[in-house]
This record gives sequence, structure tokens and C-alpha cells, in this order.
Amino acid sequence: MSINPNDRDLPLDRTADTLRAGQELRGTEERLTLSEEELAIGKREVRAGEVEVEKRVETEHVRREVPLTHEEVTVERRPLDGMVAAGGLNNTIGEEHIRVGLTAEEAVVEKRVVPKEELVVRKQEVTEERVVEADLRSEHAEVREINAHEVRHERGNL
Repeated sequence: MSINPNDRDLPLDRTADTLRAGQELRGTEERLTLSEEELAIGKREVRAGEVEVEKRVETEHVRREVPLTHEEVTVERRPLDGMVAAGGLNNTIGEEHIRVGLTAEEAVVEKRVVPKEELVVRKQEVTEERVVEADLRSEHAEVREINAHEVRHERGNL
């Protein structure tokens, strides 16, 4: 292919209509910007939930055996022989009563609140590595021959 000296200054981004019109762009310069995406990774604080610690009251029925003592009365009947009867015991007939006090233990139940345990709730920061993935795009220039003319370009950043 031969290079037409008039085609050397033609910009690469002109359309086919511009090339057909035969406009000469000598002395002008056209530019094409190539861009690409990069990752810009930042961080932000978001609410990740919460922890709630709730104290509940449960009732348990308990049963304990407690040994309790009490006094009982025993009445014993003994026949008196003749000698004791004549010896001066109260030989009168009449009403009489005696009273004997008895004691007994009874269970006294008292409920007390006794602290057994304390909960301490703390937060701590934990750092862990996470992988961030993204699809990044970039622009590249492609140089094509148009109208069977050779297009000259320098190999730089293209």
C-alpha cells in the first residue's frame, strides 16, 4: 500500500463522510481521550444489628424436707396398791385438773434475694479481610485502514 501525503494529517476519529468530502485538515490537530475505570475503595459505617440482653424471671417449685420436733403426752394408768392409798395421797373425791404445756417446731419460710452473677456486656472492634470484586472497563484505540490507504501512526500509548 502506498501512503498518500495528503492523508497523513487526517485525524483518526473523523467519520467516513468527512473523509469523502475531501476536506483537508492540515495544520489542525484533533485529540482523542482514552479512559479506564479504577477501583476507589472506601469504607463507611453501617448499622449491622444489635444485641439485646433481657433478664427474665422464671419460677421453680421447690420441695425440701425439714425435720421438726414436737412434744407428745403419754398417759399411763397404774393401779395403786392398798398401802399407797392409806399413806396419805389425796383421798378426797372432787374435780381436779392438771394442764401440761406442749411445744412443737414449725417451719418458717423466708425468701431472700441473693445476687449470684453479674453480666458485663462490652463491644469490641474486630477487623477482618474481605475481598471486593468489580468489573472495570478501559478504552483502547484501534487503528484501521480506510479506503485502501495506509494509515501511519506512532506506537506510543495506543
